[in-house]
Amino acid sequence: MGCFTPTCRKSLILISDRLCTYNRSGKIPVKVRNRLGAVIGSQNVIFQPTDPILITSKEISLGSESFLISSCILPGMDPRGEYKKQCQDNCFYLYNDSGVLCCLFDGHGSQGEKVAEFCQSVIEKIFYQEQALLISNPDSFIKRATEKCDNELSSNQNNIDSEYSGCTGVLIYITTSTIYCGSVGDSRGIIATTIQPDILPAPPANQGIEREILAGIKQRRKSFVETTIHSVQLTKDQKPEDPEELQRIIKFGGRVQRLTDNLGNKIGPYRVWKLKTNTPGLAMSRSIGDMIAKNIGVISEPVCTSYKRIEEDLFIVIGSDGIWDAMDNEDVGTFVECYRNKCKTFVDNWCIGIDINPSNSCIAQIVSEEARMRWYAIVEEEDVMIDDISCIVVEIRRNAEIGVKHSKRPVPIEEVLEKIDEDEGEGLKRAPTIKEIIVRDPRRGSFVSDKIEGLDFLG
Repeated sequence: MGCFTPTCRKSLILISDRLCTYNRSGKIPVKVRNRLGAVIGSQNVIFQPTDPILITSKEISLGSESFLISSCILPGMDPRGEYKKQCQDNCFYLYNDSGVLCCLFDGHGSQGEKVAEFCQSVIEKIFYQEQALLISNPDSFIKRATEKCDNELSSNQNNIDSEYSGCTGVLIYITTSTIYCGSVGDSRGIIATTIQPDILPAPPANQGIEREILAGIKQRRKSFVETTIHSVQLTKDQKPEDPEELQRIIKFGGRVQRLTDNLGNKIGPYRVWKLKTNTPGLAMSRSIGDMIAKNIGVISEPVCTSYKRIEEDLFIVIGSDGIWDAMDNEDVGTFVECYRNKCKTFVDNWCIGIDINPSNSCIAQIVSEEARMRWYAIVEEEDVMIDDISCIVVEIRRNAEIGVKHSKRPVPIEEVLEKIDEDEGEGLKRAPTIKEIIVRDPRRGSFVSDKIEGLDFLG
């Protein structure tokens, strides 16, 4: 959307199609706070959202069904335009006669984009070299692939400095009977189905206190369908505060703490640090690369899970934390079901510089744009950069549906969108200085650094 504020005075009923139009200009009334954290005004920040650097859509046949796969990468951005952010997300998919392998990598650190690109080159090579292993033992293939990525990075034969750079990884291999998953870090995959399985492949992610920021916008933009959609988490997020992960990090001499601001308030996620130095500050307990963190208990071994497919499965969504920091599992599943049948099936030309809507975009781009729009609420509250957003959507189309539009799927009902008052949110005429505002987590997601100045830590 062009602009958003959760504190507007006027409301307007709009049909859901209008809700699902994303303008190529934006305005965010960023809250300005004093050193005590009290809101003392707001400042309108006007910006132009970044265009995608990747959009694909393809239909792949497998047995008596086909998969309609779309993908999208939206580079992150600083709405104020003060910092140039390099996009560090990467996603792709490969396939053979037995299944489809979907991969997503979310880089971090000064060379995170190089790490994510390098992982793609390694995965593509091993995919074609070790087809027998992939078919006979997908879990072993996933572990072998991530291990190879990490080992080749540590050898530094590709001139990538991975001491303070790395990436998360999700590898999901889809066959006619089973979905095999491996995850390293906090990127995630879910499957939407109309029947809740008796055994969950992975525990749902703990949404945490930060979700309160997004509660209002989620309610206003909530998608509705006539069919009950269960969004089942396929992969397990690996966070440093998880008991098993925490125990390993402490055993290797690391510590897990959140940052605190100058008033002692906890900010941002739990991070992994060396015992006596403020480095590396990694917000996950497993990653590919990050060789300095490997000395304090961070590992690259993926957590592998599996899911037995059923007739009622609808689609799979794989996303970086740019998706999951703004939308929860249920919200993503319902949103995709609402709009996927309205979206363009095959994308021949990317829509650059024009408004985005289902008629000119694939579902992967639409859900990525929706996540970014919801990031505006985070920026309004915290004055942070918008993270990179990447997404793969795999729609399952069985023999009776192949070549047919899913007309039987329910359509969205009317929703409420709040309209910003044109005179609202003028606030301050200049950006606040660091002395005027409370110190906040410099990034919501992962970061690594040799040293972080001006921040204290919990004991």
